[in-house]
Amino acid sequence: MIPLLAPNPADVSAMFHSFSDILEAVRVIAPANPNTRDRVLAEWDSRTKPPGSLGKLEEIAAWVASVQDSPDAPRASRMSLRLFGGAHGITAEGVSAVPDSVNQQMMLNFRQGGAAINSLCRSNGIDFQSYDAGIDHPTRNFLHEPAMSESETVEAFALGWGSVPQFTDVFAVGEMGIGNTTPSVAILSAITGVPSDSIIGRGTGLTDDALARKSLTIRQALANRSSEFTSPLSILASIGGREIAAMTGAILRATSMRIPVVLDGLIAGAAAAIAFGIQPASRSCCLAGHRSAEPAHDSFLRHFGLDPLLDLRMRLGEGSGAAVAMGIVRNAVDTFHQMATFEQAGVVI
Repeated sequence: MIPLLAPNPADVSAMFHSFSDILEAVRVIAPANPNTRDRVLAEWDSRTKPPGSLGKLEEIAAWVASVQDSPDAPRASRMSLRLFGGAHGITAEGVSAVPDSVNQQMMLNFRQGGAAINSLCRSNGIDFQSYDAGIDHPTRNFLHEPAMSESETVEAFALGWGSVPQFTDVFAVGEMGIGNTTPSVAILSAITGVPSDSIIGRGTGLTDDALARKSLTIRQALANRSSEFTSPLSILASIGGREIAAMTGAILRATSMRIPVVLDGLIAGAAAAIAFGIQPASRSCCLAGHRSAEPAHDSFLRHFGLDPLLDLRMRLGEGSGAAVAMGIVRNAVDTFHQMATFEQAGVVI
């Protein structure tokens, strides 16, 4: 598969020096066009089927068209997924059952094509690339100090912004980062107001004692950092991660280009929650690909009123749930284009 084109990283880095630069860049983002959505839904009724009989497939094709603002020609033939790897200082508190060394090992696995996300992308014809967002440079332990400075957050955001291909129809993001369910739960608790204790999960398989330690760590960290939560970007810097910042940048860049975004699970949800806070118009340009088995992801879906396409009890991350869902998105758009109308088929009811 020929990789789709992305901007020059140097050009992208020159765009962003501060949070103000980010806020200025996302001002151009427009919501999905509801009139386009309605036109496509109406057009479905001319196809050789009972009205509404393809259920969510009809809604998906209409959503793609509404984001692209292309009522006659929604597109889903070129799909891409970008994965970002990061490392977290909060793992010093024993919040993960897996050592940090796995970050490097898995990033090599992604490059060699041996991970689940590689297989799912190949199977669904999705252009895949992985990016190192700081595997050798963990964020600081946000129990004791902010995870990132403004400049570090902006740098990671710019990496994601610059990763979005110039020619793609549907986009998704994935991640790798041992311990990153901890900042993700913290972010979603800070944004939704739901107590972290009620949405915490076991991540890669924590024991009861380790889960209790993780819960206490997040609760204490939120109390320690709460005075820093003055904006979505400040929350990201205070308790986030570089891969989460990169995913936020990628989501916002895609929506600024009118590219529909299929969201993955918990960590993608944390990035999307930041993105929606920065620019609410981006919300209508995103579709929930699946429901993660992590409780905090369900909280994210409820808070933003997102109805996931799939519920396969997945909790791997990497963008795996989004990749499966992207196959359904392509099915919906292809069916819209390839199905005959009653007039074309000579069917009279």
